[in-house]
Amino acid sequence: MKEPMVITMAREYASGGSEIAQAVADKLGIPLYNKELITLAAKKSGLTEEAIAASENQRSGSLIYSLYMMGNTMPLADQVYILQSNVIKELASQGPCVILGRCGDYVLRERPNVLRTFVYAPVADRVGRAKIRPDAKEMPDRMWESQLAKHDRARASYYNYYTENRWGEAKNYDLCLNATLGREACADLIVAAAKAMQAANK
Repeated sequence: MKEPMVITMAREYASGGSEIAQAVADKLGIPLYNKELITLAAKKSGLTEEAIAASENQRSGSLIYSLYMMGNTMPLADQVYILQSNVIKELASQGPCVILGRCGDYVLRERPNVLRTFVYAPVADRVGRAKIRPDAKEMPDRMWESQLAKHDRARASYYNYYTENRWGEAKNYDLCLNATLGREACADLIVAAAKAMQAANK
C-alpha cells in the first residue's frame, strides 16, 4: 500500500512560510498541522500546552544520553521532541497533510512520498512582514533585523541539535523557494512538485 503524500515545510522567521503552507493545504484540500502538534502532543503526554510550547526551541544535553536515562530524568525538551515526532509519524500515516516546522523533514526521513520544502526571503521583506504582525512593537529596522536573526538562530539550533542535518541547507530539502515569488506562485510550485513526486512513486 502506497504511503499518503506528506509535505513538510521549514521556513525563516517572518518569511511568509506559514501563509504559503496554508495555501498549499487549501489547494490540495488536506490538513495543515502547525500549532495543532502542540495540542496533540499535550493530550498524549499529560503535559500542558504551555510547557510544550515553551520547550520547543530549547536544547538540553545529549539526546542519546537522555534516551538511556528515560523516565522522569529525561529533559523536558527531549521529551517534547520525541512526543511531537511520534505525533508527526502518526499523522503522516493517517493521510495526506502539510507539516509546518518541528523537524518534520527529518522525522519522516525514512518515509517515501514526503516532499521536503524550505521557504526563505530577503531580510528587508521579512522586516516589512514582521512589522505588520498584530503583536509587533515600534522599533528601528536594525532592531527588527536583530530579532529575525535571533529567531532564526533558535530554529537552526533546535533543528541542528535534533537532526543530522543543518537547518536551511539546500541539500536537505527537495525544494527551496524565495517567498518574494508570491504566496500563490510558491504554493503552486509546491503543489506541482508534490504531484510530480507522487506520480514518480506510483
